Amino acid sequence: MRRLMLCVAVSTLFPLASAEAAGLFIPIETPNVQLTGVSPNGEYAVGSIPYTAAFRWTAATGAEDLLTALNSAQGINDAGTIAGSVPEDGGTIEGGRDLGAYAPVSADPVLLTQTLHTNATGYGVSDGNTVVGLSFEDDFAGDAIAYQWTAAAGMTALPVNRPANYSRANAISADGRVIAGWNDQDDGGRTAVIWIDGVPMDVQDANGIAVGEASAISADGAFVVGSSYYISPEESGAWRWSAGEGVQLVPGMPFAFGVSADGNIVVGSTGFFDVPPRAPMVWRKGIGSVKLSDFLAEHAIEIPAGWDMSGGLTGISADGNTLVGWAFGPSAMQSYVIRLEPEVVDVVFIDGFDGTP
Repeated sequence: MRRLMLCVAVSTLFPLASAEAAGLFIPIETPNVQLTGVSPNGEYAVGSIPYTAAFRWTAATGAEDLLTALNSAQGINDAGTIAGSVPEDGGTIEGGRDLGAYAPVSADPVLLTQTLHTNATGYGVSDGNTVVGLSFEDDFAGDAIAYQWTAAAGMTALPVNRPANYSRANAISADGRVIAGWNDQDDGGRTAVIWIDGVPMDVQDANGIAVGEASAISADGAFVVGSSYYISPEESGAWRWSAGEGVQLVPGMPFAFGVSADGNIVVGSTGFFDVPPRAPMVWRKGIGSVKLSDFLAEHAIEIPAGWDMSGGLTGISADGNTLVGWAFGPSAMQSYVIRLEPEVVDVVFIDGFDGTP
């Protein structure tokens, strides 16, 4: 007798026993590190001790590396290469300069060449080491602009529809074709821009409502997420964009900082003045937004004692199984990595599980 086979995730059919955790909560032990992202493959996390040093976490070894040659770090690619800046004369925080750079694993930072202004910061890096970010003059005199840098062409300004206003590139796809960021409106409000093959597109919904800055992009460039999408007092939150669906509301979290490859999971946070204040949030397509604490409870993952989870989720891997963020540990600001177990897939026969003819 022929049977129809269904591949199903066992965890969705049979709830996990309360004692069986489906993942790990991994505290970052280096004090005062604020994680800002994770590589698409989930093998590296990036962050910084603000204005002091960059930080890289490696999944394979658990190594926590403090990179004191950098004073900021925002993006990271699948090879573990970081985008950030090198301080000159103490960096801008001490009256010096920030020099755009990228830092491969086990190598000194590489300064960006043929720059546009006296200062630059790297915010994202592709697998081919194309760096994107912000270029600006000392004391922010004059324009501050979004840039793209390659070893071959040096630093070039990304075109925007309001070139007299500030702009910045926050993220780049793995192949370097899609870039996401913002360009100020004339009233000073940040609104999202997506560059596809260098062509800028101001992001608006189907009714022409502009959305806030774009913060993150899926590795293949198919999905972009960002913050501050206001339709009405009853409809507001973050947003998710794709070429096929356009702008979609992500309710329950005004700030979005990461998206999975399939676009089905978005991570971010509530605002400082929301209830609860600055809580890390997870949105899932078909389910909606939940607090991270509730999401972890679903997976039977315990938050360590003494942690105040006020903070935010700042990144998610392509497969949705690695999440990173920051909160407040027992003594200070502290970051964490969450590693979920991949869903167990089994073959279910409609007329039984015995597999007999």
